[in-house]
Amino acid sequence: MTEAARVDSPSHAGDEARELGELVLFHGGEWTEADYEALPPGVRAELHDGRLILTPGPTAQHMFASMTLAGLFQEVLGDRKRVLMEVDVRMADGRRYRAPDVLVLKEFRHGRPMEPANVVLVGEVVSPGGGEERGDKMTAYRDAGIEWYLIVEETPAGFLGELYRLDSDKYELVADAPPAGVLTLPAPFDSEIRLRELS
Repeated sequence: MTEAARVDSPSHAGDEARELGELVLFHGGEWTEADYEALPPGVRAELHDGRLILTPGPTAQHMFASMTLAGLFQEVLGDRKRVLMEVDVRMADGRRYRAPDVLVLKEFRHGRPMEPANVVLVGEVVSPGGGEERGDKMTAYRDAGIEWYLIVEETPAGFLGELYRLDSDKYELVADAPPAGVLTLPAPFDSEIRLRELS
């Protein structure tokens, strides 16, 4: 990446957007970890096997659901510092970066990115229209060896829930709940998510 492509001044939002657009449009070849780490601060993006994925900001509903889930896990664990939101997880030797909506850690660590060995659970909130939560994201988390994967998906009838656990080389569905139902979380969480409360 050239120095001209970098954006260093946060005070020129229009210039930043234009330069970011040019950076993405004219970037040649695959995106590397170094390219990803050199993106301007505040850019919402993820990396998957050389492909940069720009993500829009969350809706109010999406953010509320994420915050509610984070609060639930903080209460269950009794340790607020082990539950974070939207922090990069570095996987596949830097070829994959994902920022789950909710992360449960083995122990709190400063900085970013997080290493998957320190991640107990990742949670994704799926907005209407879906995304990669059951595709590339699931593959990335599975390959990284993250044991628990939670999906809550917004539907017209409310949020539905799915909890997966890594078994050998694939995620197995261990609990699910219909829209606005109750998702029961087994040990080590021993709790439940009242999906109606996410709306």
